[in-house]
Amino acid sequence: MVLAARAFAKDAQQLSLTIDGVEHKGNYFRTVRAAELQGKTIRIANNGDRPVQVVIGIRGAPSEAEPAAEKGFKISRTYRMLDGTPISDVSKITQNERMVVVLRVNQTEQVAGRLLLVDFLPAGFEIDNPRLVAGGETGDLKWLGQMPETVHSEFRDDRFVAAFNYRDGDKTPITVAYIVRAVSPGKYAHPPAMIEDMYRPDRFARTEASEVEVVPASR
Repeated sequence: MVLAARAFAKDAQQLSLTIDGVEHKGNYFRTVRAAELQGKTIRIANNGDRPVQVVIGIRGAPSEAEPAAEKGFKISRTYRMLDGTPISDVSKITQNERMVVVLRVNQTEQVAGRLLLVDFLPAGFEIDNPRLVAGGETGDLKWLGQMPETVHSEFRDDRFVAAFNYRDGDKTPITVAYIVRAVSPGKYAHPPAMIEDMYRPDRFARTEASEVEVVPASR
């Protein structure tokens, strides 16, 4: 790996660029903050006769909630009561109410991949039963049916995480579930659930973001 890195660095020395009119030799790395781009442009020209690879990364929080998306996957997130009865509206939940979150994913492209499923919780929710996910104790929740085994799962304070390995041509849908409890009264952002191929960022899907209100329980 060290020899490969040295060879890559030596090869990069042959790069000849012009950055906003200033000549530059070799690789070019730069971090640009949003304020620096207000009303400005950065012009990079290739002075050589070989193609130059450009990689741009963006980091930050979106100013508006991103819409639902489907690129290689279809994902849905539904809520049910413990007996399996669907909950059609989760915009207003009573404090201490327990619900089953059901996540379903289908691949629109049956290709191999290592998939990561993440469901972000509203700040007023917390996971109630970490053992419910595949292979765990479903108790009276037999209506869930058989769920696929996860390669890895995590039950954090702010999210549920599950990983799966898929082979070429595998059409098995993903269905996982866990129980949440509404614990803190207030109005909160309801982040999306997301599925992504960890090594192919162009393949992902997410549900629509919304808002949820936890109403204090009557005394």
